[in-house]
Amino acid sequence: MKTVSIHIRADEDLANEFKRVVEAKGYTQSLIMRELMKDYLSKNKQPDLLK
Repeated sequence: MKTVSIHIRADEDLANEFKRVVEAKGYTQSLIMRELMKDYLSKNKQPDLLK
């Protein structure tokens, strides 16, 4: 599977707190963001009616 980079803008305090908490749990920010993206899609993705 090919990977891509996604850059986001976030409030500095939010980004710092996210990094701190994620690293304290022994995870990477990328892993948590991938899981959040998958969760969002599973809850919000509309079926493709043309398939």
